[in-house]
Amino acid sequence: MKGSIFIAFAALAVATGLPVHAQTQDQVMAFLDKDNDGKVSLNEYLTFEVTKLKQADADGDGALSLGEFKTTLNGQAKANASRLFDTFNIEDDRKNLTQREFLGYQAFVFKTYIDTDHDGFMSGDEWAKVMKSLGQ
Repeated sequence: MKGSIFIAFAALAVATGLPVHAQTQDQVMAFLDKDNDGKVSLNEYLTFEVTKLKQADADGDGALSLGEFKTTLNGQAKANASRLFDTFNIEDDRKNLTQREFLGYQAFVFKTYIDTDHDGFMSGDEWAKVMKSLGQ
């Protein structure tokens, strides 16, 4: 899962034009915190993740095949892509992850690995801890 988190923040780096290691807590929070309340809600995080889905959707069908989903992952998460795909692929069409399924996976990552104090938000300190755990 750490790989998924790294990919999320690497995608953030691409979106802001900064290398991951060059981003400060303030830069990340300013980019993601759309309501300027000093913290990133799950909704704000998922709004960012929608852009990642669109970037990975190579065939433009609005859903991710296993191969497309795998491109959004890194490290151990990439090695577990098939299992993650199957776990979160719960709607009728089991061939692709819909936007809702992809965002369900991202909500899981947020709640499990990012929001470590479980208050429903990502703080700058939580972002820093994630980056430190990833060696950034």
